Order: sequence, then C-alpha cells, then structure tokens
Amino acid sequence: MIIRNLIDGPHVKNGQLKQKMAEAMRIPEQPAEVTMRIIREAGLMTTGPRGVNAPHMTYLDAARTLIAQIVEDNPGRRAEAYVKEIGSLPWGNPAGPFDGDSFTLQALHPAASLQTFEQALAAMIEVFATLRQDPRMIEAGTRKRGGDWQKPLCTVEIWPSDHWARIYMGSVHYDFGNLELAHTWAPEKDERFRLGRQARCFINQEVIACLADGFAEGEA
Repeated sequence: MIIRNLIDGPHVKNGQLKQKMAEAMRIPEQPAEVTMRIIREAGLMTTGPRGVNAPHMTYLDAARTLIAQIVEDNPGRRAEAYVKEIGSLPWGNPAGPFDGDSFTLQALHPAASLQTFEQALAAMIEVFATLRQDPRMIEAGTRKRGGDWQKPLCTVEIWPSDHWARIYMGSVHYDFGNLELAHTWAPEKDERFRLGRQARCFINQEVIACLADGFAEGEA
C-alpha cells in the first residue's frame, strides 16, 4: 500500500520537475516525461489542469519519479511497479542509532514521516531544498579550496530484485525493506555468496541537490 502523506513545502510545476529530473539523472527530458505520465496515470502523482492553472508538484512527486529513474534510465510502464513496490518499502531500522547526530532526517526535519522509503526520500529532497544554509548542513559538508560549500555526502541505493533500499546520510543509514531473520538465512539469499548477476542502483547528494534546486528556484 502506498502511503499518501504529502510533505508541505515549496513547489514546482510539472514541466520544471521534468527538466530538473532530466538534468539530475543525465537523461533526455522525454524519458522523464514518460515516467511522470505513467506514474500520474496510475494515480500516484499530483494531477490537475494544464497551463497556468496546473497544480504544483510536491516532494513526494519528485521522490516517486526519482525512484523509477534510479532503477532504469527509461523505465516506461515499469515505473508504476517500481513506485508501488520500492516506494512503499517499510523503514527497517527505526531503533537507530540516530541520537546525538545533527545530520539526520529526524534532526533536520522532525515533522516528516519516515515510515516508507518514498517518504524518507521526499524528506531528504525537502531538507536539501529548504535547509541549504542551515548550520547543521554546512557542518556536515566541507569547504572547498576556493571557499565554496561542499554538499554533505549522501547516497540513495536500491536493490530492485531484493526489494531493498538504503539512504546514507553521513555516518547514519536508513534501511527500507523486510529484514531477513537469522533463522531463515541461506547462502542463496545473501549477496556475498549467491550466484548470478546482482544489480545495485544508486545516486549521490549531487542528484538530490539538483532536484532540490528546482524547488528552491520555484519558491523564489
């Protein structure tokens, strides 16, 4: 089940989100547009009239589109399944350890729901859009030689065939999926020992920041 908890904040129009998604993922705009259309037709994205009265897109819209584009450059009809199956993965390690670290989603966005992967990813985009000048963000990053700000290191990883995802923020990570119980472990289930091709798709903080820029620019 997809949890439809939209996170409040600055917004962008459909066309702006498409452009930023293409820029962030280094793909043509056409695949990004198709991905968004497929998700929208599935009832998983904000809809409304076109033109000047077009609805604003949300962080959750961006997160859902990004999930499909992380797995494939051109997911086509598979985008709906990726969003439903991967976006709804439950948070698997809420017990922490997260206390005492200022660069966490709980510290930076305490009002955000993090119960599913798509919610946490939406919160991460929002944090990068609205808190770029926050001392905690600056402290988590580093200063380049010329004095510019280096974004805090983050990665978003998806194992499509395992229905597993992980978000790294500095020294902490958030796992999403159903944890394997010790008594059901088997070598063929463990990525370290099993046979066959394995796929891990991931992006870094630059992708998140690029999408966040679209929301920040839309607010201006």
